[in-house]
Amino acid sequence: MIKDAGDDPDVTNGREIVAAVAFSEEPGIHFLQGEGVGRVTLPGLGLPIGGPAINKVPRQMMEQELTALYDGGLDVTISVPGGRELAQRTFNPKLGIVDGISIIGTSGIVQPFSNEAFVEAVRREIEVAVAVGTPVLVINSGAKSEAFLKARYPDLPAQAFVHYGNFIGETLGIAADMKIPEVVMGIMLGKAVKLAEGHLDTHSRSVVMNKAFLKEVAAEAGCSQAAAEAIDSLTLARELWKGLPETDAKKFFGAIHRRCEAACATVYPASDAQGSLTVLLLDEEGNTL
Repeated sequence: MIKDAGDDPDVTNGREIVAAVAFSEEPGIHFLQGEGVGRVTLPGLGLPIGGPAINKVPRQMMEQELTALYDGGLDVTISVPGGRELAQRTFNPKLGIVDGISIIGTSGIVQPFSNEAFVEAVRREIEVAVAVGTPVLVINSGAKSEAFLKARYPDLPAQAFVHYGNFIGETLGIAADMKIPEVVMGIMLGKAVKLAEGHLDTHSRSVVMNKAFLKEVAAEAGCSQAAAEAIDSLTLARELWKGLPETDAKKFFGAIHRRCEAACATVYPASDAQGSLTVLLLDEEGNTL
């Protein structure tokens, strides 16, 4: 079949997916790794190490169809031509899935852009981080902030670094549910100004930069009128790094940082008993306050 992912950002969209079913002398249904399908090498995914990266729900769906037709032993080989190359554009290398992509899914029905799928991928990454024993979970919005954080924490394994994208609240909620003892969150200013206002989902379809709010923060922090004028002239939030007068910058960014911490603490309590949260507000060169 040819995969149709709708508007979901799936690297397999338009790609061929092949299923080959063969009789087996062994009872039951056995899933085998074909060309372009990954192999599991790390714990934490709920899949046998050494086996194909075919998740629980797709396995159940295929088993349901096959057992309705035949009650003997079957070997099922799933292949994705070109999947080894596609996997380099996914989280698989970090998850310890080698040689190809994962076969994932929750219903088999394509929905408009799947927030649920992204959050589930975050959960899987955190599960792997726990399974490999990383002492700190470092969450970040994307490749740029992750590069800054990896330079800051060079001794942590790759699995310690997890992208939250726009789903800050969901990611911190997963960390809280799994009782992760220490979380470091890196955030760039564009998302920070939204988080500071209390928006734990920072996607542009949900919330945009609120200049009135930023001027309110500046006023409460004791910034000058020049800061308000700089905010009025903004096109992008990151312009504030160089657009604020030096005397106002420390006050303003400190206030934004504190508000970000307060917003995060509603989801991931930063007390000694329940976990330690460090929020790093990153500028365009990776510097922090």
